[in-house]
Amino acid sequence: MSSKTNLMWFRQDLRTFDNTAFAACCEHARQNHAGVVAVVYLTPKQWQSHRKSLWQIDLILRQIRTLEQSLSQLNIGIIVRVVNDFALQATDVLELCQQLSISHLFANLEYPVNEVARDQYIAQQAQSLGIVTQWFDDSQVIAPQRIVTDKGMPYKVFTPFYKRWLAMIETGGLTLSPTPAAMAINTTQLAKDGPNTNEHITIDAFYHAYLNPTAALDKQLNHVGKLAQLLYPAGEAAAQSRLDDFLKNHIADYNTARDVPALNNNLGATSRLSPYLAIGMLSPRLCYLKARQRLNGQQGLGSEKDIMRWISELAWRDFYYDVMVNRPDIVKGKAFLTPLDESVAWRYDLADFENWYQGKTGVPLVDAAMRCLGSTGFMHNRLRMVVAMYLSKNLLIDWRWGEAYFMQHLVDGDFASNNGGWQWSASVGTDAQPYFRVMNPFSQAATHDPDATYIQHWVPELATVPANIINNEQKLQTYLTQHPHIAYPKLATPTKISRAMAIEAFKKPVE
Repeated sequence: MSSKTNLMWFRQDLRTFDNTAFAACCEHARQNHAGVVAVVYLTPKQWQSHRKSLWQIDLILRQIRTLEQSLSQLNIGIIVRVVNDFALQATDVLELCQQLSISHLFANLEYPVNEVARDQYIAQQAQSLGIVTQWFDDSQVIAPQRIVTDKGMPYKVFTPFYKRWLAMIETGGLTLSPTPAAMAINTTQLAKDGPNTNEHITIDAFYHAYLNPTAALDKQLNHVGKLAQLLYPAGEAAAQSRLDDFLKNHIADYNTARDVPALNNNLGATSRLSPYLAIGMLSPRLCYLKARQRLNGQQGLGSEKDIMRWISELAWRDFYYDVMVNRPDIVKGKAFLTPLDESVAWRYDLADFENWYQGKTGVPLVDAAMRCLGSTGFMHNRLRMVVAMYLSKNLLIDWRWGEAYFMQHLVDGDFASNNGGWQWSASVGTDAQPYFRVMNPFSQAATHDPDATYIQHWVPELATVPANIINNEQKLQTYLTQHPHIAYPKLATPTKISRAMAIEAFKKPVE
């Protein structure tokens, strides 16, 4: 082993291409005739407390295997460690540095409160041990707190944030860090001989080894294990291929097709890249630059609006990270509009909540979306707004319950984006919908699923019911009364009434 070794700590950046810390780590090692060894941590108890979904953990485990293969071609070994939580993770990585005689530790920053505290502790302890730590911004197109108003304040509204975001990119440009060349010093044997966990662990084996799953969870593990590889293949090549396919074949109608959930096998005509962005399999800067390249080739061909709409979604992702960093209290369950949130008389009705997440509300579009989520780990973006608004407005159930449920089931679960979306829908977030804006789920279905294709796919009880009846609240209630053999629940409270109750609940605190 070389007397000089750098440690690259992979976290939510499980890729070699355009990985800022990884590129810097390899370049530093090359200049100093050092080797590079990598480490990645599995933290079962921390993941459980942060409600990381089975779908996302499965994708992470599969991606680690492909990352190991990629690193091996670069003469870099990877050590996989399992520790329960961030506190043990901090202790373990420092011990690993000492055990392997690490001189420099490289990592990309993570921004939630617990992660920041962990990294600050590691940096302090590493310094006392003579280990140099180098941290990098990487997970956004533009890092948090870089975009501010003329007065140096963070933006609270997306549109001006987005304009400045575009202007900063135009002025400063974006550069990608290519995958480094193979290192001169091979550390693959060092990693194999090191304190390594079985990196080939499956999702089922992982849960049985560390989290004692219930019988119900066992069934879900089996379902995820069978379906996840098909829906969300691992590997940087798979992620980049999906990006290229989307930009070449699907983005031309994105601005309108994105709102049609029945497209693309009833998962919607969206890019489906969010799972890869969430765990860092795909660089957001690469997404932006390839979209911009596509835009430059489409001038005057009519799809500029579609491409810019998709680019704006990358900016929304950065915006919500910026909000989280500037308002760390939201990580602890607070709303951006705290006084309003604390004044609303949220309900905590378990029966209504269970009907919502089980897809048994009696609202076909809501039920279809929730069943899709349970079966695939994914939900179309418009439907996320519809079901979130139905829970937080029509049912007046605390939005935090829905936020937590989404994190537990989404393959693309990302705290900042998920939290921002829920607060937006519940009208308690920054740049949120006004409290009196309550989406009518039947109108949404009539507009975006007029033939009830999506609904009938996920709610087969309604397969024989005409679409014009499914998407009309009063007609559906009458039809269900006349056809009692249809095993689908009637709506407990008309949406007109539940909407009025929601507006009244919000109006009192506002007044």
